[in-house]
Order: sequence, then structure tokens, then C-alpha cells
Amino acid sequence: MLKGITREIRGKIAPISLNRDDVFITCASFEDRTTAAVEKFDERYCVTDAVIFKYDEKNRTNLRDLNFEKLSSILREHSTHLFPIICDHHDPLDGIYKFVNLCKRAPIELKNRNVTIDITTFTKQYLLVLFKSIEKEEPRSVRLIYTEPEDYAVKWKKPLSYGLIDIVTVPTYGGNFYSDKENLLVLLLGYEGNRAYATWEKQSPHRTIVLVGKPSFKESWDGRVEEFNKALLLKLPKESVHYIPTLNPFEVARCLDDLIEEYKHDFNIAISTLGPKPQVVGSYLSLRKHPYVQAIYAIPKSHEEEYFSKKVGRTWEYR
Repeated sequence: MLKGITREIRGKIAPISLNRDDVFITCASFEDRTTAAVEKFDERYCVTDAVIFKYDEKNRTNLRDLNFEKLSSILREHSTHLFPIICDHHDPLDGIYKFVNLCKRAPIELKNRNVTIDITTFTKQYLLVLFKSIEKEEPRSVRLIYTEPEDYAVKWKKPLSYGLIDIVTVPTYGGNFYSDKENLLVLLLGYEGNRAYATWEKQSPHRTIVLVGKPSFKESWDGRVEEFNKALLLKLPKESVHYIPTLNPFEVARCLDDLIEEYKHDFNIAISTLGPKPQVVGSYLSLRKHPYVQAIYAIPKSHEEEYFSKKVGRTWEYR
């Protein structure tokens, strides 16, 4: 699906081809960075079909609605057709089913087309299901755009999320399990230590490997992941901790490939990605090659909407 290209976007965003993109997909969120990519569009940027996913959960603020309107306003200026998809936040099959039906009905052609996806504010399990759905249609090229925040809620001593609804298998990523093998859990850690600990506790794996991104987005953020996951790390032997890139999904995929190849003969393997979105992309690139590996996801009850992240950092392109 991707060719292995990572680069920071320092200027404006132009179409993949010389003239226009065919499809642009994004998601409305309560975060400031929701509109960062579309605000970087070159004034001549054109796309035939633009799709905005918007989760229908009850919000603590009106920030998601405001950002949805901003996205819609900007994309109307740059697209021929604009399609909103209102979908269940916690059920990616709902959103992807609506997207697939929209593609048939509109129609939106994906085969042999240039597709750009702003992955910044999709949930992690939505991205995994969306990637599989897009790749199945055999687009000519796929470009992913990701914008960092200037900082997260943890700077203000606030959690990113509250409580847990459930820990589930990501739809279409059930993997294979055999009774004669032990279970290995691979956790890609982020700033939500409670979600990681709950996942580990519920899965009760025979062996756990945790992956920590280094270097962090910023040098001043180094050590945050370890701090917020201290309770879990104290339960595990030091050799369980491995370090992986934070922003390069292709290197993340290679690290996961190596781990899977090492342990696949003796263990049933499950992966839970709680780190930043580029690591989710890396997880997908590895999972697509290893369909016998399960992907799991801890669904939070709510997020710290006003403080989850603030302002906008660097923007990256993956092809």
C-alpha cells in the first residue's frame, strides 16, 4: 500500500499527481489539529471526492462540531463532491460499512486512483479497518498525512482518557489461536498507562513485550511513556522492554516483523497499539503480512476533550 517514503511537510500540501487528487479522507475531532492538514492545502489543491468521518457520540464540548464545520467549509472550496459520514465512535464496522456503501452509491472510485488520508484524529481501530478496506480496492497510490500536537494533556497533569468500556478484538483482525501454544501480548505503549495495564491484566498473557517509541516527538518528552506506564513496567522483567521509532512506520513494521518471526512458532500473538498514529500505520503494515496475529483495542469511556492535545506541531507525509 505504501512505498516506504517518510518526509516532513514544511510547505503547502499539493495533489499526489500533477493536477488533482481523486479521494481525500479525514475525520472530525475535538482536537486543534483536526484542520491542520486542510489548512496547509495549496490554494490550487483540488480533489474530486472528499469524505469526512464524524463520530456520533455525545461530546462533553462542542469542539468536534466546530471542527467538522471548519473541515466542511475548507473542503467545499477544494473538492468537487463532499460527503460526510456520521458513524459509531466505538464500532469501526459501522463507519467502514457506510463508507463502502457510499463508494458504491456515489460512486467513489478507488481502484487505480490517488487517495490521501489524514490519519491524525481517527481512532486507532478505525484506521486499521479503514486501511484494509482501502487496500482491498487496489488504489494507484495512497498517501497518509499525520500532524503532531504541540503538546498533550499530560503537560497539564490530566489523563488523556477516562475509564474503559471494553477490550475487544479489532474487527477483521481476529488472528489464529491454538491450544498447544502459549500467548504473547505485544503492547505499543503511549501516554495512557491505565489502558495498557487493563489490557495486560485482562489478557493475562504468558509473556509480554512492550514497545516504547524513542526518540519522542520532542526531546523534552523523553521518559513520559515510561512514567505513565510505571505500574505495568514494574510488573515486567526489564528484558520485556524494547525500543522502536516514534514517527517512522516502516521501521516500526520491520521491528514487529522481526518479533513475530521470532515468536510465531511457540506463541499465539496479539498486538495492541496504544502509541501515536505512525506506529498504528507500522502495525498495519506488519499485520497485513501476518494475518494469524490478533489486534486488540481498549475502548475508553471518554476523552479529555479540552486538554487532550493543544495546538499544532509538525506535519508528516507517508507514501
